[in-house]
Amino acid sequence: MYKLLLVFLITFFVNTSIFAQDTPSQNVAQNTSYSAQDVARFYEYIKYFNDALKLNIRKTAKGYLFLAEDQLMLMNASNEARFCAEMALGYARVGDKKKAAAFQQKATAVSRGKTASVSVKNLNQLAQSYALTNDTTGLKKLFEKAISTASKTEKKTVKIAYVNGLFGVDENVKASTLLNELYTDTPLPAAERAEILGLLIINSLKLNKTQHVDKYYQELEQLKPTKTANYLLAKGMYFEFKNQYANASKAYQLLVTNFKAGKRENVYLESVLQLAQLTSKQLKKDSANYYFALVEPVLIKPFQSTAIGIRYLKFIKVHQIRFKSSNSTAIDKAIIIKDSLYKNELIAVTKELQYKHKIEEDKQKAELLKKQRDIAKQRSFLIIGGLCLLLIIGSATIYILYQRRKQANLLHLAEVERLKQVHRTDIVKKLSATQEAERWRIADQLHDEVGSMISVVRLNLSEHPFKNEPITPQKLETANRILADVANTVREMSHELMPVAIRQYGLINAIEQLINDINTSGKLYIEHLIYGFDDLSKYPEDFQVSFYRIVQELFQNIVKHAKATNAIFQLVEHPDSINLYIEDNGRGIEKEKADKTGKGIGLLANRIDYYEGRISIEGQPGKGTLIVIDIPTEHMLKDQS
Repeated sequence: MYKLLLVFLITFFVNTSIFAQDTPSQNVAQNTSYSAQDVARFYEYIKYFNDALKLNIRKTAKGYLFLAEDQLMLMNASNEARFCAEMALGYARVGDKKKAAAFQQKATAVSRGKTASVSVKNLNQLAQSYALTNDTTGLKKLFEKAISTASKTEKKTVKIAYVNGLFGVDENVKASTLLNELYTDTPLPAAERAEILGLLIINSLKLNKTQHVDKYYQELEQLKPTKTANYLLAKGMYFEFKNQYANASKAYQLLVTNFKAGKRENVYLESVLQLAQLTSKQLKKDSANYYFALVEPVLIKPFQSTAIGIRYLKFIKVHQIRFKSSNSTAIDKAIIIKDSLYKNELIAVTKELQYKHKIEEDKQKAELLKKQRDIAKQRSFLIIGGLCLLLIIGSATIYILYQRRKQANLLHLAEVERLKQVHRTDIVKKLSATQEAERWRIADQLHDEVGSMISVVRLNLSEHPFKNEPITPQKLETANRILADVANTVREMSHELMPVAIRQYGLINAIEQLINDINTSGKLYIEHLIYGFDDLSKYPEDFQVSFYRIVQELFQNIVKHAKATNAIFQLVEHPDSINLYIEDNGRGIEKEKADKTGKGIGLLANRIDYYEGRISIEGQPGKGTLIVIDIPTEHMLKDQS
């Protein structure tokens, strides 16, 4: 609330200064006297917009765009290319084509039409906005002028940006011509050549021109490039072309992770769709549905209004046919649209939009000038007298609200920390009780089993107190056999205390060996994917042992109780967490029993809680069980350092 009040006060003060000092004609002229704080406030609204859009709250996101647009008006900077490019991309992402077109025109009209003065970053943003509004004509005009006016050193970078834009509107033939020009233009810096090779691989596979793909990929790998988004997409598409689906999935997964983190450029949307198509091709229906559902809310409706939307419709249509879905009537209608008719309609709509936009912009300028004159006369007498009083009241209100919020935050943090400590203490008690029970079990085993064996050995090796009988070879053989059994029993007990597999092979190899042992039985097949874990030394030994026990318990539950024939196991290391996903096709679990009250599941949940992790168990009778475990690792890595 106090932030909005502060923005209102600043807006109020700036308007007063403008109307008190400048004439209406001076307001239209470009003014670059705004402060760094004004710019920071504009980009803060853009950040809030992106955060809201990432959560798919489009109405709130559009509200932040309006605030950013108002901020540009206050700064008198609504014609500057860098700000207009941001606004054009923002309005395109929420599907407001009219607003996007207005800012696109402003961004390319600066400096008397010298488009080359627009930076490459802004060109990329404008290219994305044209792709989202499916404005092929506007995209071509933008880059034809940019290429013709760019310097020799900038021309290649501008052409690469043009290719990315052409991908967004599905103009792959035109992109192919540009890429061939760039590829034959030598010499090229290694980074630029790697980017061009990645784009060539993507475009060649889209056009199904695969005769040079192997050559492009080998040359790309020799450069050992930085793992850019286009590089990862090219790598994933190449591996998919070579039917190396596991490697393709790894490349796509890295881009999907960035997409989940909020990246919304065309290359990330393409990657999610490619992974959805790949998992569908592998007959992983649930995974494919997940990735289609992941990208669908981000696409502009109707789907056939953009190239990426049409690509989504084609992929999901193939997926539905593959699994014989019956709810594809609406998609069938969209797919039937012919490409030629679609392009002709798009050109006509674009021309009409440009004409209407020109009329609307002239009308808005005239109305703005008239409103500025009227408002200036009405406000000039009232603002100066009330401004001082308003500032005093506003400042006092802001201070009080700030102090209250600060105090509330401190109390909240203290309560959260207390609850965390109580929860951790409870978990430690449960683990201690479990460990104490384990010690008693081992003690009983030593006393009852090992103790009795040793007593029999002593009986065979000692002389009779009343008879002078020698120790016979038969007695020695019996004692030797019992001592061998004692050694085996002690060795098995030591293996229970510390898994040998971890000591010999390491955590990841031990898990893979466990999976291989289960698969060898032929009764259960586990398909697995393990990503990361290049350096296990950063994890404490007790954590590695506990994590191995968790995996053992999960597999043991599937083998003993699930009666499954197939399972999927995925283990991924993130920078600040470890994610474990396991799903089987067994008899499932009743909802009321999925509450972690069983002895095995309860101990497993206690181990996860001890490391501040989370476990989710979902299942229905006859439909298998899904378990997802997330364990944060940042705190344990700090403890190690």
